[in-house]
Amino acid sequence: MISVLDNKAITMTHLNASAKAAIRASIKRQREGLLEQIRGNLSENEQNHFADILGQASGDSSDEALATSLVDLAAARIDNEIGQLRALDQASQRLESPDFGICEQCGSAIPVARLVAYPGAVRCVACQAEYERTHAGLAHGSL
Repeated sequence: MISVLDNKAITMTHLNASAKAAIRASIKRQREGLLEQIRGNLSENEQNHFADILGQASGDSSDEALATSLVDLAAARIDNEIGQLRALDQASQRLESPDFGICEQCGSAIPVARLVAYPGAVRCVACQAEYERTHAGLAHGSL
């Protein structure tokens, strides 16, 4: 574990101006791409009337299940993209914070390459892997 003094030293020297510029450019690029995907998915959903799968008359239960699954899948995809967009917006707001790029779990510096690839990262690779291993499936209900 890093002491508070060590953590302050990392915080002050970890991200220089060019690293922040690269992260800022990545946020902008990823945000634009996500907005384009969301617009495209919303447009596609408007064009695909999933009830058309059923035809004019009521379909059988498998047709209804397929239509319901397609609606759920489209909603989940858009929800995921909106979550990614929110994470980018939060990263953009935190970028000038002194603790941006510092692992919230162990206090070590998150590599700049990771922050450029995924600006919303709040943990280093090792801590993120441990988090995913210990929290896998917790968001899902069970019977």
